[in-house]
Amino acid sequence: MPMNPYLAQLEQLAVPLAIAALIFVFAILNFQRWTARISSVREQVRELNDWLAAATGSSRDALLKAERQTQDNELKFLLRETEAGLIDLPAINGTSSGANAGQRASYSFRSHADTWTVRSVLGGRLNLALFETMPNLLIGFGLMCTFIFLAVALQQAGLALNALDVSARQQDQALQSLIATAGGKFITSIAGLLCSLVWNWRAKISLENLQNSIDTLCHTLRARVPDNAAEASVRMQLALFQDILDENRTQVGQLRRLEGDFADAVGESLARNMQPAFDKLATLADSIQISSQSFGSAGTQAAGELSKAGAALTQGMESGLTSFNDAVGMLTQAVQATRGTVTELDTALERINHSGHQGAIQLESLLSKFGQTITTVQNAMRGLEGTVGLIQQTAEAFKGSASTIENSVALQRAAATDFKDALVPMNQALGRTVETLQTSAQAADSALGQVRTHMQDAQEALQSTVSAITQGVSGYTHQVADLHLKMDQHLATAVTQLGGSISNLEEVLDEFIDALPVKR
Repeated sequence: MPMNPYLAQLEQLAVPLAIAALIFVFAILNFQRWTARISSVREQVRELNDWLAAATGSSRDALLKAERQTQDNELKFLLRETEAGLIDLPAINGTSSGANAGQRASYSFRSHADTWTVRSVLGGRLNLALFETMPNLLIGFGLMCTFIFLAVALQQAGLALNALDVSARQQDQALQSLIATAGGKFITSIAGLLCSLVWNWRAKISLENLQNSIDTLCHTLRARVPDNAAEASVRMQLALFQDILDENRTQVGQLRRLEGDFADAVGESLARNMQPAFDKLATLADSIQISSQSFGSAGTQAAGELSKAGAALTQGMESGLTSFNDAVGMLTQAVQATRGTVTELDTALERINHSGHQGAIQLESLLSKFGQTITTVQNAMRGLEGTVGLIQQTAEAFKGSASTIENSVALQRAAATDFKDALVPMNQALGRTVETLQTSAQAADSALGQVRTHMQDAQEALQSTVSAITQGVSGYTHQVADLHLKMDQHLATAVTQLGGSISNLEEVLDEFIDALPVKR
């Protein structure tokens, strides 16, 4: 009898107990099935990690071999994603596995932890969101069943209490039965809560173990393929810029030495090659000056000698002309006497016309003598025109033949007049010749002085050119040094800005990679 009420209550709790048992069975079966998948994935991740740790060769070859080695499609997809984010950069200090210093190493733009996650590794083999939400579903289902049972029990109790033919005792029994079985209605909620607690506990452990395996794989991948490509590229560029700066400093030093050597070489070359030319020019100018002085003195002496010779010639001509005038006077007297003789001869001819034959013979003899005298006078005049020294001889010839040239007086006077007229222009021409020689000597002296002045100006201009070249080279040296200093400053500023730009680029790339959809 005591068991009957208890059994009656159990009969009333049969449905809640069955639902609670169903919750337990459902939770256990699904949890075992999903944790088995997680364990299988974890084992495959561990095997992939062991294989990558033992692999040799380059990073790309290791990833390709690992992709061919594994049989899991999700892991193959993740390996391809990892390989797609690789970039080859020069190895820095040979830090890359499988690459020596000076060779190229592979870096990843994407973080391995972002690529290899629990959700990406599980992929389509497990609904991770449902797996993580299942505890809440179990609790919700248990509470829903509890509230349904309570609602049904309350409705039945209300109907029993409101019935007209129910006695007070029956109403008390209905209330006692409701209170007795109300606690059992929470069995489904308790079952759901218990399954939720156990599910959360074991699910966290299973997922954490998988995460540990993935972290180990990420460390192995990071050892083979560093995932700091942006940082490595920035370091490489900074190292390259540092090498460029060092090379520029070295070139600046070499350029400064070259500029100094060039200036010294130019100065020495100009001093060595131009100074002898300047000395030769100075010597030549001195020689020209001495020659001009000698030529001037020679011209002066020649002018003096010509003046003296002209004076002597003039005196000789004057004396000759005086003698010639005396001879002309004597000839005039002889002509006058000849005229008288001719007059007397005419008279005698008239008187002795009858004896013409004899007189004609004598006249022909006289005329032949007279022609000879004229020929002699003409030869003497040509000799007088040719040289002054024959004047005296000509005068003596005139004196000797004065008795035979009575009819040539007029011609002799005309010749004397022409000679006088020609002597004055000759003296003037001689004076002009002397003046021309003096002027030429002065002009030559002046020209030589100007040549010396031009030579000195050219020497000063060359010296000024050398000084200007030296100053220009010095100024160019300072300008080049300032230019290189400014270039170093601008390059340092550019490197700083480039570092900031690369940092910003790295952030943008990270955001872009995060925003990319995951390929399946």
